[in-house]
Amino acid sequence: MGLRILLLVSMIGLWFVVTPASTYACSCAPPGTPAEALAESELVFRGTVTSIGPSDAVGLLKVDFDVETIWKGPEAETISLTTQQDTAACGYPFEERVEYVVYSWNGVDVARCGRTAPVEFAGEDLAAFAAGAQTGGGIGLPNTGSGGLVEAESPEDRLAAIAVVVVVGAMLVGLLGARLYVRRQDARRRRVRVDRT
Repeated sequence: MGLRILLLVSMIGLWFVVTPASTYACSCAPPGTPAEALAESELVFRGTVTSIGPSDAVGLLKVDFDVETIWKGPEAETISLTTQQDTAACGYPFEERVEYVVYSWNGVDVARCGRTAPVEFAGEDLAAFAAGAQTGGGIGLPNTGSGGLVEAESPEDRLAAIAVVVVVGAMLVGLLGARLYVRRQDARRRRVRVDRT
């Protein structure tokens, strides 16, 4: 009976150890240059957040902007985009009445992974766009980036998970082997008793 409980607890523990290795979280690669980010995005603009509120879609926030400049995308005076409510799910932490340089990869959503930033921290982007405008706009590059939701495990995490699985597996095999050994010894003792009688 004790062996069954130990086996059950070990298997439940193994499930909890192995399962988190395959979960997803917001893990961002370093953003590329402004030119690369521009090439990867469908919409790039400078604007001030006028309101933030719930979106029609579950888990998203709707963010409204007054637009000052659009570097890529259709001309508009106002733009509404969505972002995840939770920054752990790559939602961008916009604040009302703050001016941003915004990159939207699909023209609808904004994620924390990318070059979106308040104007005060977007000097490199503004300089690149100004230089591109002065030279005829040749700042677009092919899409070379990989941001957004990526698997949260590193090679070290994967090796650690494999090591845990191997150790727990070895323990289970050892327990099963010990149980079989005890059963065989009990069977031998019974045979010896039967033979003596």
